[in-house]
Amino acid sequence: MNEKIDKPNKFLPVWVWVVALIQIFLVLLFSIGTFINPADFIPGASELNYVTQLYITRNLVVALGIVAALCLRSHTALLLILMVRLLTDVSDVISVYALNVTAVKSSVPIVAVLLIIPALLAVGYLWQRIRQKNAH
Repeated sequence: MNEKIDKPNKFLPVWVWVVALIQIFLVLLFSIGTFINPADFIPGASELNYVTQLYITRNLVVALGIVAALCLRSHTALLLILMVRLLTDVSDVISVYALNVTAVKSSVPIVAVLLIIPALLAVGYLWQRIRQKNAH
């Protein structure tokens, strides 16, 4: 029999699922934590205000986008939402250094290791997978 027919078509390897789930849970944790006590997550934010609400909203929307992409089993949707998340995190890191936000500089390596690098690897994988699928 044809090997392609016998093998189940796997949507994502385990490591990409782990990346996506870490993105969802960490982002939700930061969003909920910021909503409950903004000062613990955003330097200088003593209360929930418009800018803090924007931060929470953008994070919640991206987390929901990742959930939707996974539910739709769409490589393209997951690629796009992870790219948005990646660009958001990279721009946050750049802002931390450009604006010299010393209160959160110590968290940049953690963000890079837990969010940026894994998302970059997943984006690379998804890009290749989509290109291979389109080539056939």
